[in-house]
Parts: sequence; structure tokens; C-alpha cells
Amino acid sequence: MMNDGMNKQICLLFFFLLAAVSCSSEAEPVDSVVASRTVLIYLAGDNSLSDEVGPKTDALVAGWHNTRDNLLIYRDSRDEDGTPSLLKVEGDALHPYVKVVKEYPESDSASPEIFAEVLRDVTTGYPAPSYGLLVFSHGTGWLPEGSYTHPRSGASSLRSIMEDNGREMAIAGFAAAIPDGQFDFIVLEACLMAGVEVACELRGKADYLLASPAEILSPGFTPVYPAVLEALFKQPEADLLAVADSYYSHCNDLEAPYRSATVSVVRLDRMDELAEAMCRVYACMADIPEEWVHEIQCFDRSENRLFFDMGSLLDRMEAEGGTEVRRAATAAQSVLSGTVASKAATPFFVDIPVRAYSGLTTYIEQPAYPALNAAWRQTSWSKKMGKSFAI
Repeated sequence: MMNDGMNKQICLLFFFLLAAVSCSSEAEPVDSVVASRTVLIYLAGDNSLSDEVGPKTDALVAGWHNTRDNLLIYRDSRDEDGTPSLLKVEGDALHPYVKVVKEYPESDSASPEIFAEVLRDVTTGYPAPSYGLLVFSHGTGWLPEGSYTHPRSGASSLRSIMEDNGREMAIAGFAAAIPDGQFDFIVLEACLMAGVEVACELRGKADYLLASPAEILSPGFTPVYPAVLEALFKQPEADLLAVADSYYSHCNDLEAPYRSATVSVVRLDRMDELAEAMCRVYACMADIPEEWVHEIQCFDRSENRLFFDMGSLLDRMEAEGGTEVRRAATAAQSVLSGTVASKAATPFFVDIPVRAYSGLTTYIEQPAYPALNAAWRQTSWSKKMGKSFAI
């Protein structure tokens, strides 16, 4: 038989065991919480934009008020501590911070292979039912490398997004690195990326694209990140319209020439319908008059005219085309309006008056740019058309 002392010891032991079991069942380990969305911010700043990488990281961290979802930042710059790294934002609204979860060897952050590796690391390491992507770097739309300043050059490989020490990534390579249906949205904080050629390449990769048809003046989205970061995690859909509106409103309140912004939110699932509508216009439209190139709204700040507002082109067709052209152009305008979910532009972009703005640009072939014309015919958009507008 057990004495009273032993009984008391057994009772105390049982009590402590019961208390331990009760406590462990009440507190769910943080690691077991399933994120609703994982967002990757890809800062490819190993170039002349290197000084913006640090402030952008700080602004993103300042906007972090989310303890459930995943915010990952891939960062590459020219800083002394510019080792390409994948960071995870941790903490809460009072004490947010970043921790390094992976370092990469010095390499080309503008290569599809490195970009694809980072995507795999993020999606396998931080799984979620929903993903978002924001890319910051240089951009020149669909143009081949160097063509924005030298469109008469013989460049033939399509290079348009991200730069790492002069090396650039083709928009086709960027799209190929993204698995189909991977993202709910893609935000491109890079110049001249809201073109129909870019959007067509990214169809099937995401539901929405937020980008600018014109350039993005430094410091870009940095001032609004603290206020709009949460919008990227809104459920059931990210509030891209709030992001676009916040960026536009910020820029519109500045003094000239910094009061300069164009921004669009594009429905990528409407790109095939838009292509079909434009095909019908192409079918009944001969080559456009040369003077149109000098009169249609354009967003180039160089002496070249390469990024034409699609709505402005269709407006001209409706005004001066024959009956069939007018009918097809009017129908295409309607589809274009449905494709662009949101658009905003300041009255001027630096020294360019913004008299027309549809939210998407397009290229018009010109005799002065034979190499560029040939490169444009390699784009998915051109191949869908089977014919191009030319003068």
C-alpha cells in the first residue's frame, strides 16, 4: 500500500502533466499557421537604381502589419553588402523586421534561370493558395536591348525587363520562367511596361497586371508602400485599384515635373478577346497614313515614337476610317475598355501632354526602324495579329 506522502506526490505529478497537456493544446505553433497569400517582391537593383533598393526595403517593412501571410523580398544591389538574398519580413506592426532566409552566389538577377530559381524557393518554401509578384528594375516594354535610345540598331533578341550590370531579360524569358496560373497579380515597377505586347506575353501567368505605359520617375512606388502594402494581401482579391490610385494620387499632388504618372490595371484574361477585336480592325485597315504617327498620343520622352496609346490609335480610325474600319475600331474600343480595369494619368508626363489615355500602348511599324519592325514581329501579340499596322 502507498502512504499519504506518495499519494500526494503522484497527485502533484498528475496535475503537472495535465497542465502541460492543456497548455500545449491551447497554443498552436506559429509555423503551423497556413498563409492565405505569399507575395514576392523582386528587387533587381544591381544597376543604376541600386540606391533605391534599401529605401524600398525599408518602406515595405514599414507597411507590414500582417502576421498570417508571407512577404518575401529578393534583393540584389551594388551595395557593399549587396549579396543577392531572399528576405522574409517578420514581426508585427510594432516590431517588423527582415531575416535572411537564403543567400545566392553573385550572379545575373536579370536571367530567367535565377528568376525561376527564386520563384521555386518562394513557392516551395512558403506555400499558399494565392501568390502575388512585384518586380522593380529598369524596363523598356517589349523592346530589344538598347532599342529605346537606338531604335535603328540591329538588335534582334527581345529584351525588356530587369537589368543586372547591363544584362537584360527578354519579356518572353520572364514569362517562360513563370508557371502558368502561378500568380493572382503581377506588379511591374519598371518603365514602359503597360504595353499590349507585354500584357499578351503574360496572359495565363496571372489574372491582373499593374504597370505604367510611360516611365516611372524615381523613387517610384516607395513613398506609398507603407500605406498600400496591405492592399496586396486583401482577400479574396488583392486591391490593385487601391495601389494604383494611391500611386497616382501621390504623384498628382507633386509639383512639376514630378507631377508625372501613368498607371493601369489590366485584366490579362481579356487579352485573347482584345487580340480578336484588333484582328478584325487589321483585316479591314490598310497601312496607316504617315502623319498619324506624329499625331497619335505617344509616351516616349526621346525623339523616337515607339509607344503609342492604343485608344488614341483607335480614335483616329473611328474618325477617319471607312465604314468597316469605323465599325471594327468602335468594337475594339469597347473590348479595350473592358480589358483595362483601371487607368489614371496626370495632365503631363514631364514635357509630354497627355491628351488621350486608354491604359495600354502598342507599337506601329515604321520604315525608319526595319530591325525593330522585325523584332516586333517576334512578339506573341504580333503573331496573334498575323498582320501589323505600318506606315
